[in-house]
Amino acid sequence: MNPKVVIGIAATVTLAVGIGVGILLGHFVTAPATAGSGKPTASAPTAPPSYLDAIKEADASISGKLINGIVAENIRSNLMYLSNKSHVAGSPVSKEQAEWVRDNWLAQGLDSAKIVTYQVLLSYPPDYEDPKQNTIQLLNAAGDAEHTTQEREPPLEPGNDNPVADNDILAPFNAYSADGEIEGDLVYVNYGRVEDFQELERVLSIDVTGKICIARYAKIYRGDKATNAEKAGCIGLILYSDPKDYAVEGAAVYPDGIYLPGTGTQRGSLMLGSGDPRTPGYPAVESAYRVPLSNVTGLPSIPVHPIGYNDAAVFLSIMGGDEVTAEWAGNLPGVTYRYGPGFNASNVDKKVKMNIYNENRMATAYNVIGTIKGSVEPDRYVIIGNHRDAWGYGAIDPSSGTACLMEMSRVIGQLVKDGWRPRRTIMFGSWGAEEYGLIGSNEWVEEYAKNLGARTVAYLNQDIAVKGTFVLEIAGTPNLYNAIYSAARKVADPDPKLSQTVYDTWKERDLVGNTVDGHPHIGTLGSGSDYAPFLQVVGISAADFTYTYDKKTILISGYPMYHSVYETFKLVDMYYDPGFPYHRAITQLVSELARNLADSVVLPMDVAVYAEHVQEYYVSLREGSVGKKMIAEGIMFDDMQSAVNNLTDAANKFKAKVESVDKTDVLMVRMLNDQMTLFERAFSDPQGLPDRPFVRHIVFAPSSRDNYASDKFPGIVDAMFDIENNPDPEKWNFVKKQLSIVIYTIQSAASVLMEVA
Repeated sequence: MNPKVVIGIAATVTLAVGIGVGILLGHFVTAPATAGSGKPTASAPTAPPSYLDAIKEADASISGKLINGIVAENIRSNLMYLSNKSHVAGSPVSKEQAEWVRDNWLAQGLDSAKIVTYQVLLSYPPDYEDPKQNTIQLLNAAGDAEHTTQEREPPLEPGNDNPVADNDILAPFNAYSADGEIEGDLVYVNYGRVEDFQELERVLSIDVTGKICIARYAKIYRGDKATNAEKAGCIGLILYSDPKDYAVEGAAVYPDGIYLPGTGTQRGSLMLGSGDPRTPGYPAVESAYRVPLSNVTGLPSIPVHPIGYNDAAVFLSIMGGDEVTAEWAGNLPGVTYRYGPGFNASNVDKKVKMNIYNENRMATAYNVIGTIKGSVEPDRYVIIGNHRDAWGYGAIDPSSGTACLMEMSRVIGQLVKDGWRPRRTIMFGSWGAEEYGLIGSNEWVEEYAKNLGARTVAYLNQDIAVKGTFVLEIAGTPNLYNAIYSAARKVADPDPKLSQTVYDTWKERDLVGNTVDGHPHIGTLGSGSDYAPFLQVVGISAADFTYTYDKKTILISGYPMYHSVYETFKLVDMYYDPGFPYHRAITQLVSELARNLADSVVLPMDVAVYAEHVQEYYVSLREGSVGKKMIAEGIMFDDMQSAVNNLTDAANKFKAKVESVDKTDVLMVRMLNDQMTLFERAFSDPQGLPDRPFVRHIVFAPSSRDNYASDKFPGIVDAMFDIENNPDPEKWNFVKKQLSIVIYTIQSAASVLMEVA
């Protein structure tokens, strides 16, 4: 018998079994979904693929059809609906929008779409009608309030599209703050970083114990600010957005421009870690054990509350103590920034009072999962996701991303209706309760961790699609870099005057600087969005995409209206992206990348590039301040160098094998693809990082000092940071342990790429 016929028979049997296993995988992939009528939707074809199907390369014409099929006006229409109402997690509107997503996905032609719910611990400020509202007060010597901060952001423009203090809009608050009424002297603590509190204590001899601290937003995650304040001894923390960080001097503020007005207030969560606080490490399903509320960890035990900079100026303008350094000074008009504690001589008898009445309570997080079943490898998934919940109208965060996701699914669904079907399964995730701490995605990943770990190729995240129109800002795992560049080269720049591709403009305007290979820079992933549980809990390769502003010339911290009530459809439609060409371009890019990952016979994942970056991170560690201190202590890097060399050698040999593979050998192709998929998993330590058991990636992970940022070799960096702040000879043994874990893990990743024994 012809050998190829034998291979073809074996491949058909293998693939048929694969489809059967894929069907049995779980209801979230293939079970029929029901639309509003309750009737089951049509299921995907179940006939097993033939040998010719298995070796058939992707249809080259689909790429152009997909890219050209994205319509900017559809994205605009999606955003108009999504940002019409406030849709905080757990609210009736959140459920309403989840149903809208599900029903649209079914109408668009997805094989299934269903809502998956979790009962989780969320946090809310007092209801609109409650007589007790969160406020900060300036009290005189008699205890009377001379100033009380605004309870809600006032409307700034006439008309029906005006942000108003209605029942759907939550008052400004910090989720999971402790409640309480406290009084005290005020201390200005800059950004509330560890180094800021150290400077107050060690350099300025200012004791913040028993004081109420006020910090400006930016630089680090707000939850880390609260933790730092609590550890330093503060009894309460006030957060505000300083004009220096959120409003360029002299530029128009909303509603006349994009910059934050003095009444704008940034909401946000304070939780440390990801997922439901009551079910750490496990999904918040009905049968789950839930930690008693009194034993929940990762939440602050002091009151924390955000205010606008108009209110902040009232307090900061009368501060006592020495004038701060230039580095600590903000841009409040007429304010001389001082440390405190307390107020100046004319106001020395005055105190600050915090009245905080937030409530933590159980609520429902609504995820929506949509699926297009793969034609050849239905048990291999490319997942595209975006969270749906917002603190207010959320026109930028996250609805710009959701609007793009819905157009992406529409075009892919239409291609399926027209007869195309991807080789691998494409899944869409619309996550609930991300803003509280990546809760919806984290619970889903925890529930299906074993299945996802065995079968997922990559996760692509689309949170904020457009927060500027200057340049792409992408972060991801290095094995996806070349596939991202390839997709960017296929998309025309949204500015027709440039007559070039998105890749070309990205390369020209790269905010960090091109790589040694001449490519635009791609950053590493921290924990700012829903890619985190996929990468950190399971070890799934991931990437995150946004358009941003020119950070070299516009020196602000994030987009100005972040998490305020003024983040409206008008803000995006009039000021950020009129006509929505940039929303269209980033949708085209992510769609093409997803198609490539889902439809190519050989996965477009480059392990050699990954190894190059691990080598780069290693050299940076060894030659940087951390490595020099380790070497001075007698801790050498010889074994780590050997592991990195082994990884590089194994990756290069593997890449050569991939490039020369006979694509008609379906079992060999499947094996190589599996090795590429499982390569990322090898960088996960099942025991997790120090004091962070559910953050498991040893090459890069969110910084322990800033949940949004990313550290390379975070276990070592964390151990060294602790030594610098608490010099103890015994702690060097902990550093040695972290180094040994990194060496072992890198060597394990190399072994994944080696020949089967």
